[in-house]
Amino acid sequence: MKRFKRSNSLDKLDVRILSALSRDGRMSKLQLSEEVYLSATPCWERMKKLEKSGMIRGYHASFDMRALVGGSYSRVEVSILDFSITNAIIFERFIMSVPQVIECESVLGGVDFLLKILSRDIEDYQQIIEHICLDCGVTISHKTFPISKVIKDPTHVDIAQLHKIITQE
Repeated sequence: MKRFKRSNSLDKLDVRILSALSRDGRMSKLQLSEEVYLSATPCWERMKKLEKSGMIRGYHASFDMRALVGGSYSRVEVSILDFSITNAIIFERFIMSVPQVIECESVLGGVDFLLKILSRDIEDYQQIIEHICLDCGVTISHKTFPISKVIKDPTHVDIAQLHKIITQE
């Protein structure tokens, strides 16, 4: 994975390009250049620079998974009881093989991982979590939080506003 410089290395044009693409990743190069007030070639070059640096990781469609496949989401806090780097790697590799785990983040603090699990219903969730607990290769404890409503998701983040707050511009 390529590393990029801190967000304060971005100038205002980079931020405008990222902000525009976060709202509509399918816009044409001409539309993008018009939106950020930059001619097409320099805009394209900046976009390619942002891609090469790893700042732009790709362009994706955003789906409403509940509408697409039905079911419900749960957030799950997972702690490895005998934590070690080796056990964390074992758990991470196992989780990558569980298709119902649609997000997994390693975190600091009182737990080791946060999972987002998509299941058909409570019985299906129970089977998934039992599979994880019994077959992951390490001893874990977990807490489950069924998600009743999504208030805000990353597809609705204002990149320009966050950049200003973080860089204190």
